[in-house]
Amino acid sequence: MNTDELLAGYDVASGALRGARFALYGNRLVLAGANVMETVPLAHLASVRIAFERDARKLGWAIALLLAALALGAMSAPLDAWMLSLQAKLQAGSSSQSLEAVLAASFAAIAHLARLFVPVAWLFAAGAAVLLVLYALGRTTFTLAFAAAERACSVRGRDQRLQDFAELLAEHLAERKG
Repeated sequence: MNTDELLAGYDVASGALRGARFALYGNRLVLAGANVMETVPLAHLASVRIAFERDARKLGWAIALLLAALALGAMSAPLDAWMLSLQAKLQAGSSSQSLEAVLAASFAAIAHLARLFVPVAWLFAAGAAVLLVLYALGRTTFTLAFAAAERACSVRGRDQRLQDFAELLAEHLAERKG
């Protein structure tokens, strides 16, 4: 087998190595990109790992944001109505410019603040939707293990081409070691 013959290649489309290219030759693996250039002799590779993963933290944050959005949305109208009714009761019972007037103004301010809960709730819901989409997309992670270190390349979504490249590399590595 010619060691300078390209056996397979993979162009990284997303993640930290976006724009880089993995190239598998008969005796080496080359990673080349705008900010990186690395050549790894296949004899130094211990193993190859490919995995599709989802980040459970994104799901947890999405659920928390949805619950916060629901709570803010549910509190907005009742709090607004309650504060405006307290303000009306204070103003109806007193015409002085004293503590009652300050309380009435405070209740009106709280009522206006309660009206802002709905737009904030929509923002939280939008953030939760984005996190749910990112959770559903997941990541495909390609890991090269050496005797004392690892190199990983993660791309967004389930990337079948990266999985195929990793399988071909693993088969080639097994042939060389076997």
